[in-house]
Amino acid sequence: MNAPMELILQHVTARTNRDGTKRYYFNRRGQPLTRLPGEPETPEFMAVYRKCKEWVSPHAAAYEGSFEWMCDQYMKSPDFTSKAKATRDARKRVILSMMAEPLERGKPETFGQERAERIGPAHLEVLRDRKRDNPNAGNERLKILSQVFKHAKVRPNPVRDIGRLRVPKGGHDTATDEDIAAYEAKHPSGPARLAMDILKHTGVRVSDLRLLGRQHVKNGLISFVTVKTKMLCELPVNNLDLPKDRMTFVLTEEGAAFASDKALSARVAKWFRQAGVRDVTAHSVRKWRATKMAEGGATEYQLMAWFGWKDPKEARPYVQAANRRRLAHEAGEKASIV
Repeated sequence: MNAPMELILQHVTARTNRDGTKRYYFNRRGQPLTRLPGEPETPEFMAVYRKCKEWVSPHAAAYEGSFEWMCDQYMKSPDFTSKAKATRDARKRVILSMMAEPLERGKPETFGQERAERIGPAHLEVLRDRKRDNPNAGNERLKILSQVFKHAKVRPNPVRDIGRLRVPKGGHDTATDEDIAAYEAKHPSGPARLAMDILKHTGVRVSDLRLLGRQHVKNGLISFVTVKTKMLCELPVNNLDLPKDRMTFVLTEEGAAFASDKALSARVAKWFRQAGVRDVTAHSVRKWRATKMAEGGATEYQLMAWFGWKDPKEARPYVQAANRRRLAHEAGEKASIV
């Protein structure tokens, strides 16, 4: 007995008509459904079948060598996959956003569809300038694009001569004592207050705050490896009142763990807005904590150990600012007013 035709010819399906006769179709995902004439293995049937098997999606043909393809190659490479998950997720969001943008406003062609070899400084300036209202985001695009071209071994790297957008000094706003007091007055208990208690005491990043739980507390220390920098932090608990029965400390108002760092970050900003405080985030509280410690005399290396920083340059601005304030105060005390 012959094997069923479907096991011999790939992607062929049969449909039985009311009169008992069969019709055959070539059915492959991503390809138009095609009626196959006659009976299997007849010359006319096989001619159409072979043509269907050799069919190449117009999109697939356009994809190879496109800017989207070049970005995908980067995201499959160790240059990308070796990075922390939080970094990969953030970079992927930026890349997908750029690829989906139209080359020109109101036109259907996207950056992703453009041929990779045609992408030059003019394209990159457009991608940068579309984030001019958020210069950090525009510069982040250039940083990621530089890595994409570096992986593709494009020489010279077209990002090299593209100027960065000017960023106002200070980056994220630093929370003030008044901001935090307003927040605490609005949220005296619940998830919002617990999140603030942990942020005030530790200054952890949102990516770490989202994961901290009872398993990280031992012998009076909160001990964890930072998600972003993979640095071990061991911070004293002191009088911090933490739940004893939770594998995740900070939960939503519904009692569920936050699904992503972005969701938790947005919620903390929302809790601030509910307290009448705008443009202040969880990162603002991290900067507040670093400022307080530097003003208390913490050195660069002490701040690095506390905040999980790898490079002294991340701690240096806080120490320098604290020293300037201290020196100015001392100078004022020495001044004699006649």
